[in-house]
Amino acid sequence: MKVSIHDHCCGGERVPPELLAEIIKAAEVIDVRAERGAAPQIRRQFMASLREDGWSGEITVSRDSDVTITSMRKKVGLCLQTGNMARMYADLIKLQTLYLDNAIEAAVIVLPSQPLALAIGSNIAQSARLERELEIYRKAYNVPTLLLGLE
Repeated sequence: MKVSIHDHCCGGERVPPELLAEIIKAAEVIDVRAERGAAPQIRRQFMASLREDGWSGEITVSRDSDVTITSMRKKVGLCLQTGNMARMYADLIKLQTLYLDNAIEAAVIVLPSQPLALAIGSNIAQSARLERELEIYRKAYNVPTLLLGLE
């Protein structure tokens, strides 16, 4: 899949280029037909590629909690969101918490573009909406972030 990139709060300056390259490569090797129910396959292929490059599995936000983000590497938190639109906002809170706790220095959020989201399900998180809304929430969510839209 191709990706589009949106920069929030200087994420492009804080996400190391080699990590961004690994994430883009993981997105580009996804070979899944864009249809209803494809989200789990997209997730599996994306994460398999990232793990080959040394990215972690799920990371807990708090020691006494089951709340997690998708992955982390070299103080960059990563959330892959292929589910319901409401989960996208939960990811923002998780990443902001990790940032304020100095566990991460930057973040990458990967989610479908609008056409892909419409193809794989209903009410699926999508990059165009998050791009618009990150400006609204700039004071509440100030983590240096790159938003990658899967196309």
